[in-house]
Amino acid sequence: MYTVIPPPHSLAPYVINFWYCCGAVPVMPQAIHSDGCISILLVMSGESNINNAAIRSGAFLLGPQTTSHLWHFKSDKQTMFGVRLTPLGAKHFTHMPLKYAKNQCIELQEFISIIPLQMKVISPIMEPIQRIYSLCEWLETHFNHISYHLPDAYYLISSQIDSKARSIKLSDLYDTMGMNGRRVERAFIEVLGISAKEYATLVEVSKSRSVIKCNPHKSLTDIAYDLEYTDQSHFIRQFKKVMKITPKQYRMRLPT
Repeated sequence: MYTVIPPPHSLAPYVINFWYCCGAVPVMPQAIHSDGCISILLVMSGESNINNAAIRSGAFLLGPQTTSHLWHFKSDKQTMFGVRLTPLGAKHFTHMPLKYAKNQCIELQEFISIIPLQMKVISPIMEPIQRIYSLCEWLETHFNHISYHLPDAYYLISSQIDSKARSIKLSDLYDTMGMNGRRVERAFIEVLGISAKEYATLVEVSKSRSVIKCNPHKSLTDIAYDLEYTDQSHFIRQFKKVMKITPKQYRMRLPT
């Protein structure tokens, strides 16, 4: 459905990847799985719907999502371009607090001026790869002269969450590392627009999805045990909280 392109070296601190879709799209809705990332979406043609937000020609900001959503396509063909931002890129993309974009798909002009983006990237008629190059140039200008560093509290706690099979109780983690919980929460809200607890849940469920995909014949009870859940019911509740379906239903929907 779409083509993914890694960022150039100059944008690697701010961009995870670029992607584009030019042509036919699936008839069935496509799931957007939550990972806490913030994205820019540019729509050249076609109509769709994300989380009850109508997506037509223009530029949009997809805020951090705490649950999975379905992307419904109303047109047979779509021409779209996307940019997935790193936490540093998201923090410096707009001066508005990212918490206001949580679980939202908002027109980009509500966050920044899009006149240069409209003139250099959206309006001109270009081949897909040329449009990506123009988008890179615009982003390089946008991120120029950045001297801000992400808070240490965010780095320390996020690295701990990322490195574990599933996060331990955050209050215990704060005590172990001698960190103030309120300071950590402020850092996460500032950087990601979501709390440390919400981020930890997204990471846990993302790891669960990967394990289920890689172990199609392994029992879900054993998978829950491997992921250090105290019991399977906790595993199911956590998974469904984000995915809106159970691990069993998720496995059944995977291609064979």
